[in-house]
Amino acid sequence: MAYLGSIVRGSAGGFQPTTRYDPVLAELFREAIVGPASFHEMAAMVRYAESRGLGAIRFRFDDEAGLTSPAHPLHVAFLATLRDPVLASDFADLGEIAPWRERALAVRLPSDMLGARPSRTAMRGAITAIGSSCEVRVALCVAARVRFGGEAEWFGREAQALYEMGLFPQARARLAASVSGGGEAIAIG
Repeated sequence: MAYLGSIVRGSAGGFQPTTRYDPVLAELFREAIVGPASFHEMAAMVRYAESRGLGAIRFRFDDEAGLTSPAHPLHVAFLATLRDPVLASDFADLGEIAPWRERALAVRLPSDMLGARPSRTAMRGAITAIGSSCEVRVALCVAARVRFGGEAEWFGREAQALYEMGLFPQARARLAASVSGGGEAIAIG
């Protein structure tokens, strides 16, 4: 998926769908590898496939992803990502990831503490709360994107938390997504 992202990425970064049907992209979208640098793009890829009528995307894990381990720093954010309703679409073939979506829907995640439909203010407050771990902040940012869409604010806040975790490539990708969505080009750190 990272390779595919480099093909369809805009100059500022972030997933930028092409404006016409492309048979090469249609073939590339048949299978997408999910890892720490790409899992956050799953929903955008499915939405793109739906909008272009490309057929189902088969997702599979990167062999060394480690996202399924509770010890992985992005495990909770990965579960929050899998809660996106678009991943239940006929355009998403989750394959070996399907049991993890079921688990994500069944377990209690940090965003669940805010109620069924938290407001932006509640999300913002939870993300900026003193004492929140970086892992929790990233998961809350993912939940905010699922709830409110890919607004620049959530990408920017997630970029800061990822930077604090030492996940610099992911932090740069989220910051680029924030900027391409109209967010401020800030120095993270």
